[in-house]
Amino acid sequence: MTRGQTGLTLVELLVAIAVLAVLLTLAVPSFQELRQQYQVRSAGMVVYSDLQLARSEAIKRNRAVTVCFSGLNSTNWSYQLRDSADCSGAVLENVDGQNFPAVTLTASYGGNLLTFRPRRNTLNSGNVTLSDGSYDIKVMTWNNSIIRTCSDDSLLGVPPC
Repeated sequence: MTRGQTGLTLVELLVAIAVLAVLLTLAVPSFQELRQQYQVRSAGMVVYSDLQLARSEAIKRNRAVTVCFSGLNSTNWSYQLRDSADCSGAVLENVDGQNFPAVTLTASYGGNLLTFRPRRNTLNSGNVTLSDGSYDIKVMTWNNSIIRTCSDDSLLGVPPC
């Protein structure tokens, strides 16, 4: 019995590479869009979890905990959680926006600070918006201490506003 040659011909290999190139050309823009969505969503979830932390620390310590925002409306934003009614207390948490490049943060709270108190119905209503120009996520607070996230841009895993 004679045995035939096994393997790929050059034509078969070139066809496979061409099909792969076409598939990658179609898929890469979708992955870029997905990466943008996840970056905005993860920045929003960090802010959400830190606002929840500030609320629970205010209750646990039985004193005010303030979130002090700086560098708003830019990609060079940051905020700190402080254990006082203003921005002069000890730092409990420090978050830097450099972990989320191209994401800007805006806040609708006067004085660029949000103070959590141990009692209900003392929180300022407003929102923190994180955006990269294409997608945005809002972290909203109400005076009854409810904090929730929403988005008008159909971010995966985020309810609509």
